Amino acid sequence: MIELIARLLSRPGVAVLLLLSSFVISILMLVPPIYVMQVLNRYVAFGVDGTLFTLASGALLAVAMEFLLRWARLRIANNVSVKADDELARKLGEFLTDTRLGQADQVKTSTKRRLMMDLEVVQSAYSAPSINTVLDVPFTAILIVAVLVIDPMLAAITVAACLFLTVCALASAAAEKHAARERTSSDRPAIGPIQDDIVSTPEVVRAFTGRTFVLHAWRTAVRAQQSVARKLAHNRGMISTISNATTALTTIAVVGVGAILVVRREIDVGILIAANILSARTVAGFSRFAFAAGTFARASQTLARLRQLEKMPREAKSGAMLGDFAGRLTFDDVTFAYGGTTAPLFEGVSFSLEPGDILIVHGGNGTGKSSFAELVMGLREPLRGAILVDGVDLRQVAMPWWRTQTCYLPQNTALLNTSISDNLRVLKPDLDGDALNRAIQAADARDLIARMPAGLETPIEDNGRHFAPGERKRLALARALTSQGKLVLFDEPLEGLDGSGKAAIGSLLKSFASSGRTIIVCSSDPAIIREADWLLDLDEKPRPKLVKGPGRKGRDTRSNLAVADNDAPAASQGGQA
Repeated sequence: MIELIARLLSRPGVAVLLLLSSFVISILMLVPPIYVMQVLNRYVAFGVDGTLFTLASGALLAVAMEFLLRWARLRIANNVSVKADDELARKLGEFLTDTRLGQADQVKTSTKRRLMMDLEVVQSAYSAPSINTVLDVPFTAILIVAVLVIDPMLAAITVAACLFLTVCALASAAAEKHAARERTSSDRPAIGPIQDDIVSTPEVVRAFTGRTFVLHAWRTAVRAQQSVARKLAHNRGMISTISNATTALTTIAVVGVGAILVVRREIDVGILIAANILSARTVAGFSRFAFAAGTFARASQTLARLRQLEKMPREAKSGAMLGDFAGRLTFDDVTFAYGGTTAPLFEGVSFSLEPGDILIVHGGNGTGKSSFAELVMGLREPLRGAILVDGVDLRQVAMPWWRTQTCYLPQNTALLNTSISDNLRVLKPDLDGDALNRAIQAADARDLIARMPAGLETPIEDNGRHFAPGERKRLALARALTSQGKLVLFDEPLEGLDGSGKAAIGSLLKSFASSGRTIIVCSSDPAIIREADWLLDLDEKPRPKLVKGPGRKGRDTRSNLAVADNDAPAASQGGQA
């Protein structure tokens, strides 16, 4: 309810209109019982048709006004959550896209998916009908006062029913929270990964006879999900059953007690029927509130999880923008470790690269080549030390600017689920056709795109998994080449490529070298290593070794580098193995 109050306070004008309309609606709800009372006491007693016509006309007018007010209130209530829901979606999107990889990795993929799905729960909880249901509750006091005027005992019965339904609403909310915690419990099998196995990798399931394993995991996960779903459905069904039973029992009690009062001549039959109508409409409002309580509980949990995630550190959107990057990189005692590990992946990396240098980072699987590339891109932060960009700490640089200064080809060449054109223009949306065509040609991707049914406008699905690895690599390379940045950063560029693709990579590296760009390639391929000015060996642990490479320079031309054993340059002892 705190969230609902906050949303209403954020739109004070709308909140006032909603409160006023709810008050007037509650007053108009008094008309039907008054009409019944007047018809039975005046028309039935005297039989004057004009009296019935007048009473009926007034009642119909009141009902029409109530309908129009409810319709208008529904339209007004729609405005309460528009901005808040949009802000919530924006915050979740920013968390998923802006949180640093090291922090985001700590949140399970299933949790991220659940949050995205639960946005609908929040939107439903704070939708116009739910808001109006809550606003109706305090104004039922008007109906209760009307019953109190008729007889205190009848009012007591109505209040008791409302209090009972309020307790049921609190119990429903608690049950919904418990079920939600059970659904997200870490020891429950997640259904999302199993869905991915079945939908995205059917060839693996069949080729390795994994059908039995996958189906068993699927049934286990589905049973767990269905168990929680049944509990939720049972809870909601019980609330509906209890509400119906409470309404019926209230009617029995009001009519029973009212009948005694009629016999005692304390009230007449018309007043008894009016009291019953008032009591029923009051209880109905609380019944709707009890049913909505579970939705509010689920929404509050989603909001609580989102607020926790908001505290995670984000990438800097502001910072230094150095104009044109000259191409000088300095690694100053850089140490990196994944969260939860006991030892660093590598440490004490210290050296400098000048414009035009070619550094090859090599090592076995899992030695940290991709992590090194992600550090350079600013996707991850070092545990210790700093990476300097033209003398400025990368952490102080505006990341959007830095990404435009790099030509980055990651090892994981995932594509966005949009058209090929949008994928290639994602870094530069205003890229003109000639520049795009040059990037496609240089990436040896023209024939691939020509085979697509809609060319550049062909939609990509499943992040491009339907493409062969080499085809996906070509498209990712074309995307990288839309940048004219001075730093070229390729991670396993030859992986998955055929002969023509590898030739395209070789031509590109030679072109980049001749134009004086700084080049970092993460690869253990001998064809790549031959081009190295410097080799960083991540197989050496914990401090990688930096040595001269057999490339076009293969010599130390920088006065700030000392030559260690084997002519390996190092800015400090931390750079030696």
